[in-house]
Amino acid sequence: MKKLIPCLLIVAMIVIGSVGITSALNDKQSDQKAPAQTPRGGYEIQWMMEYGNNPGSGARYEGPQPIGDSDNDGKNELLISGRDCTIRVMKWNENLQTYAQVRAIHPPLYPFIHCSAGGMAIGDVTNDGKNEVAATWYSSVYHYFAFKYWLIGLNPYIFSNNGGSADCLIGDCDNDGKNELILSGGPGWEQDSPVAEITVFRWNGLFLKRVAEWKDPDVNGYVYMAGLGDVDEDGENEIVCAYENKVIVLNWDSQNEEFVPMQIYKTYGQVSPFGVVCKDCDNDGNAEILLSYYNPRISIFKWNGTGYPMQFDITWPGWDPVIEGIDVGDTDGDGANEVCAGAGVTHILQWNGTTYVEEAVLPTFGWMAVVSVGDCDNDGKNEINAGNVEVNIDSGEQFTEWVFKYNPGT
Repeated sequence: MKKLIPCLLIVAMIVIGSVGITSALNDKQSDQKAPAQTPRGGYEIQWMMEYGNNPGSGARYEGPQPIGDSDNDGKNELLISGRDCTIRVMKWNENLQTYAQVRAIHPPLYPFIHCSAGGMAIGDVTNDGKNEVAATWYSSVYHYFAFKYWLIGLNPYIFSNNGGSADCLIGDCDNDGKNELILSGGPGWEQDSPVAEITVFRWNGLFLKRVAEWKDPDVNGYVYMAGLGDVDEDGENEIVCAYENKVIVLNWDSQNEEFVPMQIYKTYGQVSPFGVVCKDCDNDGNAEILLSYYNPRISIFKWNGTGYPMQFDITWPGWDPVIEGIDVGDTDGDGANEVCAGAGVTHILQWNGTTYVEEAVLPTFGWMAVVSVGDCDNDGKNEINAGNVEVNIDSGEQFTEWVFKYNPGT
């Protein structure tokens, strides 16, 4: 019994610390309903929030899957993360015509432990047909039940071994019909850390078990954001990641239970890519590989049957880094996907059969770590969620999160 009591106290602290109910925003944040402002191209600011000018708490972080049904009520939520030890669960209020924070998720043992979710995702981690929320802090998984997001599992392997986890995504990377939780990161500053560039966890019914990894034998790389999709049209998913100036496609070998790497690009003279997205951006039904860089640049690669030649490449000289601010989806309701890339302002591009042409420019600013496409307000049409991780404080800029919506009547 003496051993049981401390364990129960620890569990209680984790559960209480991991869940927060809607609270009033502090005076450094302002929630703004969409003003009568229409950027070129028919896109309007549906909602925005300013988080002040403190880099330690205001900067926004990306998650590759932040829009989805996190509480399994049949409607999507929007997850917002940053350097404030909080994942904010936002839901569209149809009556008020704005987004409201309905829950706040904190790291395990909060407020005794302070860390930020560099990435978060919505998906079925436990393979029970219902979604969970995953976060990079301690590789944690939360399930919504009885009006709360309960911490149901975590695996501290990465943090316990002096590694870092920059992002996470949920999907089937070994093509067995079940989802895994994929963490991207690496050894960080600890070069002797055993943590790999890609670490894969699987829910075994009781806890998250580390089941696979990709660790480059030649370098200690660090992956900021990985992508997952069938990029070689073989009916199976691949993981795509970038580090140490190279881009790698990882195919899962089910017989030997290991990832087989294929290097598809070397970024000579360029800073390594930050963001990777694997989605259909030229509307042919097959996924391409999209990269975003510290430079204001994006590149797109397409499978040709034997390799991945570059389909498109563009740089916006003099603008801000794209970081992880890249995504793909039908943002204007025309039935065709667009590419969204934030390089200070956010560029909306569409394939015209020959190349990608710019359709619109959204009035964002700063280093765009967040650009995500999805149906945030549950009207059957996608919106664009955007946010910055670095701003010009001296000029009065604040860390900001936006939701843009296309209005065909403008």
